[in-house]
Amino acid sequence: MEDLDEVFFNQEEFAEQHRINGRETLVVVDNDTLAELYISRDAHTDQIFTDAIMFCVRRKDLDFEPVAGQYLEYDGDRYLVTDVKLDTGTYTIILGGNKH
Repeated sequence: MEDLDEVFFNQEEFAEQHRINGRETLVVVDNDTLAELYISRDAHTDQIFTDAIMFCVRRKDLDFEPVAGQYLEYDGDRYLVTDVKLDTGTYTIILGGNKH
């Protein structure tokens, strides 16, 4: 947990500020892993890089529990949450390519 805060969620290392549901939040964007995931599933990848987003966020930094199927505002755009995993106090969230 200490490494998460000091390294992974450190803005000088991996973390970036993004706006989630109107609130500035530290996240680690990981679209490289997202692309690998889609490719390993033999999925169509043309729109991954422009439309889908995968990021990690600390559970303690959100004021809600994200679930697949809900909409989430990310940097002013509304996205469908397509997948959520919780591991060691950190959510990995994939936002779908269809902005609404």
